[in-house]
Amino acid sequence: MSQNVSPTDVASDAVTLETGLEAFQQSREFSGPVEALDGHDCNDHFAHIYETSSEKFEAAVPFVRHGLERGERIAYVVDQSTEAEVQQTLRTAGIDVDAALESGALEFYTVAETYLRSGTFDQHEMIQFYADATSEATEEFEALRLVAEMSWIKEDETTIEQLMEYESKINDLFNHEDVLAICQYDRELFDPELIQNVIRTHPHLIYNGAACHNFYYTPPEELFGDNAPVRENERMLQTLRERTTAKVELQQREQFLKDLYEVTADSDRLFETKVRGLLELGSERFGLEIGYFAQTTADGMYDIVEAVGDHDQITAGSTDSLSDTYCEKLLAAPGRIAVTDAAEVGWTTDRAYERFGLDAYFATAVHVSGEEYGTLCFASQTPREKPYTDAERTYLDLMGQWIEYELERQQREEFLQESYQITADPDLAFETKLEQLLEFGREWMGLETAGLTHLPSWDDRFRNDFTIGYWGDMVDDSDTLWTDPGDGCYCRQAIESDEPVGMADVRGTDWEDDKIYQEYGLSCYLGTKVMNGTTPYGTLWVGSTEPRDHEFTETEHTFLELMGQWVSYEIEREHRESALRESNKRLEQFAYAASHDLQEPLRMVSSYLQLIEQRYGEEFDEDGEEFLEFAVDGADRMRRMIDGLLAYSRVETRGDPLEPVELETVLDDVREDLQLQIEDTDTTITAEPLPCVEGDGDQLRQVLQNLLENAITYSGDATPRIYLDAERRKHEWVLSVHDNGIGIEPENQDRVFDIFNRLHSRDEYDGTGLGLALCQRIVERHGGKMWIDSEPGEGATFSLTLPAIADHEQ
Repeated sequence: MSQNVSPTDVASDAVTLETGLEAFQQSREFSGPVEALDGHDCNDHFAHIYETSSEKFEAAVPFVRHGLERGERIAYVVDQSTEAEVQQTLRTAGIDVDAALESGALEFYTVAETYLRSGTFDQHEMIQFYADATSEATEEFEALRLVAEMSWIKEDETTIEQLMEYESKINDLFNHEDVLAICQYDRELFDPELIQNVIRTHPHLIYNGAACHNFYYTPPEELFGDNAPVRENERMLQTLRERTTAKVELQQREQFLKDLYEVTADSDRLFETKVRGLLELGSERFGLEIGYFAQTTADGMYDIVEAVGDHDQITAGSTDSLSDTYCEKLLAAPGRIAVTDAAEVGWTTDRAYERFGLDAYFATAVHVSGEEYGTLCFASQTPREKPYTDAERTYLDLMGQWIEYELERQQREEFLQESYQITADPDLAFETKLEQLLEFGREWMGLETAGLTHLPSWDDRFRNDFTIGYWGDMVDDSDTLWTDPGDGCYCRQAIESDEPVGMADVRGTDWEDDKIYQEYGLSCYLGTKVMNGTTPYGTLWVGSTEPRDHEFTETEHTFLELMGQWVSYEIEREHRESALRESNKRLEQFAYAASHDLQEPLRMVSSYLQLIEQRYGEEFDEDGEEFLEFAVDGADRMRRMIDGLLAYSRVETRGDPLEPVELETVLDDVREDLQLQIEDTDTTITAEPLPCVEGDGDQLRQVLQNLLENAITYSGDATPRIYLDAERRKHEWVLSVHDNGIGIEPENQDRVFDIFNRLHSRDEYDGTGLGLALCQRIVERHGGKMWIDSEPGEGATFSLTLPAIADHEQ
C-alpha cells in the first residue's frame, strides 16, 4: 500500500530508541526478535551489522517507513548503495518516495556531503553538521531520523580511536536532540578489530534479523585511555556474574515449575493435600517458614484451610475474625503484598502485628468466579534480608492461579452434579425440576429471583411461565411484562442473542429506560434464550433488585446456558409427547371407528357366507367351494387385522399403570398358554433367572407370547430351541430372546416393526403383520427400545429394554 504522509499528519512524542524498536516490532520486513530496553539506559543510536544487501535493508526500510508515518524527516547517507538503489527498494516496500522527496521528508546525502566533506573525516565538523540538520528538521518536522552507511571508513585514514571518540560525542548529541540514527557496518568489508569496537561502543545492536540490547557495550570514553584495561576487566567480570545469575535464576524457575507440576498433577492427592504441598514448596522457595491458605467468609471471619510452619495461631482448621489481621490488609490492597520488614513499613504499631508478630509477609488474594474467596500467604517471624524478586512474585502468582483454577473446577463439578440430580430424578415433574433448578441457580449466583418467560410470537408480549423469589410476589404468572416487541433490554436482548446476556448493574446504562427496571426495579439480570426445536420459546433468567459488585463470570454464563438448554430440551420433548398423545388419540378414534363401522358389515358378510354354505353348499362345484373358502378366509383375516389395529391403538390409552412385574411369572404364564404348540413342535425353552421390572403385566405378557410364537413359527426345518436371558444396564434391564430359526436379512430387520409389514407370503407363514409392531409399541410405552440381531439361517435375537426397579424396592 502506498504511503503519503505529510509532516503535519502525525503528532509524535519525543523520539527515543524505543521509537526505533517500535518500528521493527510493527514491521513485516523485520523478522525479529526485538528485545525491549527493560530499564537499560541507552542513547538513541543503533549499530546495524549486516552481511548481505537484503540484511542491510531489512532494518532500514521499516525504520524509514515508521519515521515518515510519525511526521519525521529522514536523512539517508548513501555510500555502498546508490541513491537509485535505495529509492527502488523503498518503493518496492510500498513507500511513496516521490511524495516524501517533494515534501522534504526524505533527503539523500553522499559521503562527500557529510563525513568527508573536507576530504577527510573531521569529527567536530560532522557533529556540527548533524546538529544543524537536526535543528533545521525540527523546525518543520517532528524529529530527524538518520540512516548512514559507514563503508567510507574502509577508504579513509580515520583511526579506530578517532571513530570511537566521534561515536562518544554523537551519542551525547543524540541524547539531547530529537534525532534517532542507524549506522550500518558491512561485516564482510571491515577488519574484525573494527567490528569488535563497533560492538563494544553501541548499546543496541541489529544483527541477523534481531534487535538486541548489547551487554558487551562499553562507553567509548571508557574503552580507550590508560584505565581502559581495568574498566574492561570490571565490565567482563560483571557480565560473567550477570550471565551466571541469569542462568541460575532460569534453572531455579525450571525446577520450581517442575516441583509445582509434581505437586498439582498427582491425581491421587486430595485438593487439601496439594495445597499443603504448595505451601511447603513456597515456604522453601521464599525462605519464609510459615505458609497458609485461608478462606474468608461473608460475616467477616476467616478459616485456615491448610497451614505449614510453627505458629500458635496459624494452624489448619482455626477460625478467627478477619479484623486486625494481615489478610485484612491484603484484601484491602490493590494487589499482592510483599513486605520484608514490618518495622520499615510501620506495621509494628498495628494490631495485626501485635496479634501475630510476623515481620515478613508475602501474599496474594484468591478469587473464584470473580468473587473474593480467600488468601494465599507466606510469612516469617523475623525480617527477610533480601527483597522479593520478580521470579518469586511469578511463583506466588502461579500458585494462586492454580488454587483459583481448582476451586472453580470443583465449583463447576458441584453445580453440574447438583443440576444432574435435579434434572435426572424420574419421580419429579417438569415444573418441580424447573423450580428446584431455578432456586439452585439463583442461590448459587447470590441473586433474589429467577424465572422462565414465554414469547408466543415475535410481535407478541413476553409472559411469565414460572417465577421464584421476590418477583413471584409482585406479578402473576399470567401478567404481561412489557409491550414493545421490537425494543427493550432484558429478555428482549437475551432472546435475540445466541449467548447469554447479562448486566451486573443497569444503573447509568440504557437499560434504565426499560419498563422492567422502571416498574419492577430489576437492577441486575442474566438471561439466556430457550428454544422449542428451531423456534424461540422464551428466556430463562436470574436477577436481583440489588446490583452486583462484579460482572457475571464466564462460568455463570455457561451454567445458565446449560440450564437453558435443558429447559429447551424438556419443552421440545413435552411438545413432541403432546403431539404424540394427540396422534394416539386420533389413532384410537380411527381404530374405534374402524372396529365399529367395519366389524358390523364384516359380520354380515361372514354370516351370509355361512348361510350360503349351509343352504347351497351341495350345489357348488369344486371351483365354487374353493371360491367360497377364499371369501370366508378373507373375512376372517380382515377381522383379525381390525382387532390387531384396535389393540395397537390402545397400547397407550388402555394399558394398566406401570408397577413391579416379575418376568419369571410372566414367562410361566406364556408357557402355559403355548403348551399345546410347544408339545406339537417339540420346542425347548430355557431361561436364565429373569428380573423384576417396572411394567404393565398384561402388555409384557403379549410381548413375550408374540416373541415365543414367532420363534416357534419361524424355526424352519429345525426343532425350535429358544433361550432367554437378561442383563442389567444402569437403570434398565435388557431382555433378549434367542432362537435357532431361519433368521432375517439385515436389510429387513427394521421393516419387521412396520405395521402390516410381512416378509413372507401367507402360503408360507400366516399372520397379520401387526405382532412385532405391537411389541415395539408396548416397549416404547415402557420407555424402552427394541431391536434385532440376526443372520439368515443363523437364528435371531430379539432384544428389548425395560425399566429396572430401584434397588431398595427389589
